[in-house]
Amino acid sequence: MITTPAAATATEPCTLRERKKQQTRQALHDAALTLVSAHGLDGVTVEQICADADVSPRTFFNYFSSKAHAALGLDSVEVPEHSAVWFAEAQGGLVDDLCSLVAATVPLSQDRRRMKELLVLRPEMSSMVMQWMAESRQSLLSVVGTRTDEQTARTAVTLVMSALSEAAHRDSVRSNDELAVRLRAVVREMAALAA
Repeated sequence: MITTPAAATATEPCTLRERKKQQTRQALHDAALTLVSAHGLDGVTVEQICADADVSPRTFFNYFSSKAHAALGLDSVEVPEHSAVWFAEAQGGLVDDLCSLVAATVPLSQDRRRMKELLVLRPEMSSMVMQWMAESRQSLLSVVGTRTDEQTARTAVTLVMSALSEAAHRDSVRSNDELAVRLRAVVREMAALAA
């Protein structure tokens, strides 16, 4: 059995405190998604999001760095330390392991349909997704660089992040493991097209 970063965290017990954090994060995301969809990014304040989520404005920045990140449900772009350690010690193929790493660290939206609607309704949000992808690439490069040279790391990260972008347009996935499988399938399609 292959242990992935997602499998490692899935085995850790979910404490009451962790569940409350997840609920607060979800409440902020739901409120931001609803308000930004209705009024646009500039028509919404952090205070309004927090009022709808029933949390203090100070709490908001414990979960999201901006209104756009909250509306899109985007987490920090930093690779968690346990995932970086897993990747550095993994023995699989570089791209396969990178697919597992990306799948384990990318937030899976529970309301994918509403997210797509937001991007259609508010196209200005697309640039926020692209910025998040670029920041994620940078974060991944340092982790992938622990196993290979800089040029190979850049190529592998670009390939897998492109696969992520393509996978996002397809049917939704229900788990991190399913996302890893989907990423590997898209990478194989890309390789077949290039051959």
